[in-house]
Amino acid sequence: MLNKWQYNLLTALGALALMLAIANATLFTNNRSAQAELAQRQQFIQQTGPLEGLYRDIVKALAEMAVKGNDKQVLDMLAAQGLSVTVNTPDAPAPANSTAKKGDK
Repeated sequence: MLNKWQYNLLTALGALALMLAIANATLFTNNRSAQAELAQRQQFIQQTGPLEGLYRDIVKALAEMAVKGNDKQVLDMLAAQGLSVTVNTPDAPAPANSTAKKGDK
């Protein structure tokens, strides 16, 4: 038969083991849900990577159409997204050399 102190010690150790098992189950569940969320994020990143070129082309086309049509609303929308649009004017052709004489090649 067990002494009183042995009984109390074994009861306390059993209660501690039960609490540790419950904590382990809780942490396991939380870890699984965190892993599932991480897997969803990874899948999203992997799927959107190839679309980057398409997004770049869409933004470029929007900017070009906004500049051609002088559409301030579209330019403001692009600026709100952190995209600045600058218009590159083509260089004027160089003037013909005025010192050249007729007949010189």
